[in-house]
Amino acid sequence: MLHKVENAILAEENEQLSAIMDQNLAISKYILAKQPDDQILNQITAMLGVDAYIIDSFGRLKAKNSTAAIDEELLAYTSKDLDLINMEESQTLFDRYTIYPLKTIDKLTRRFVIFAAIPAKKSAEDLLISNMVNLLSLESLQVHINVKNERQRKSEVFETIVAQPIAKESFAGILKLNGLNIDDQYQAFAVDEARSENTGNHQFVMHRVADYIYWYFNKIKQPIVLMNWNFKIFALVKETPDLPDILPDLEKFLLAHFPNERNLIGYTMYQKSLINFQQLLDEADKALDTAKNRQLQKPHQYNPQQVTDVLRLVPKKEATIFIAAVLQPLFELKVADQEQYLSLLMTFFSSNESIAKAAETLFIHRNTAFYRLQKIEKILDMDLNNADDNEKIRLAIQLYEIWY
Repeated sequence: MLHKVENAILAEENEQLSAIMDQNLAISKYILAKQPDDQILNQITAMLGVDAYIIDSFGRLKAKNSTAAIDEELLAYTSKDLDLINMEESQTLFDRYTIYPLKTIDKLTRRFVIFAAIPAKKSAEDLLISNMVNLLSLESLQVHINVKNERQRKSEVFETIVAQPIAKESFAGILKLNGLNIDDQYQAFAVDEARSENTGNHQFVMHRVADYIYWYFNKIKQPIVLMNWNFKIFALVKETPDLPDILPDLEKFLLAHFPNERNLIGYTMYQKSLINFQQLLDEADKALDTAKNRQLQKPHQYNPQQVTDVLRLVPKKEATIFIAAVLQPLFELKVADQEQYLSLLMTFFSSNESIAKAAETLFIHRNTAFYRLQKIEKILDMDLNNADDNEKIRLAIQLYEIWY
């Protein structure tokens, strides 16, 4: 009789294990086929007979099975009261839900699955749920990799352009492939960690700081692109008029998670299109340098100090109108002549109006430079020796260099 009972128990357990393996295989196929999270949860719910939800590390609902009701009390609790970043073990919520952290490389991009059930320990249901959590962890890992890859692609676009500028048309095409528009307006800020900047630990610290900056801006639902330049973090933030309100909170957030580090922030309030992102980086960098030199505890705003800095504040539309009013006759020439005359004017003014020095810089004879300047005066119907004309041409050239 005991032998028969043992066989019956073993048969039942084998049947349960076989069913669990079949169910795992079915869910695995859905995940490998890259089915949407909602569809995967539908399959899991059909197997378990309980509703299932996926939330992100902010407690926000990302997916649920089609028949599950949205429990606002539950979502309010997960988004406001749970320390999801540091959660390592499953927890019971409201005596009717169980939340499981899904395994991932980075806890900042971790997701969580919530089942509307409290399974009994060491039961077949508990084993099945554990397997579902493991399978969803694999799917969550792929989500993490995709997020990381997208961020890296966007960062590399700007890092590459800083190192080697390309034509506007090519830049616009690359941005479009990465879901960005060259004409969208952005602001910028820069972050550097002061205490580890002269140690081998600096790069590691800045990498982690970047992850937390991404997390913070994701929480407030604000698009952002981060890049590394001169061993600092630079952020391009889309259309953010309240950047001065955001950055103090970011500074406190970083301090809470990096209590032994000292992250300094510099930012620019001025908005520019992405084609001029290098100017934004330069302004944020200058503000950061000031913050470091003065040992400022709060984010420091960029303030223009040079004439060119002031000119950068002129909106592109107004600058373009003034440039055309002064230099339009040059733009109507052949491209080769345009470049030749504009290059000479830029060099002439940057050389304190020394024809000899401008000629030397451009590797042309002084008489050639003198002749070309005379021709420019004739084309523009202006006189470089006339104070008013000289000032207009100089200003138009400076604005041209800034915007084009």
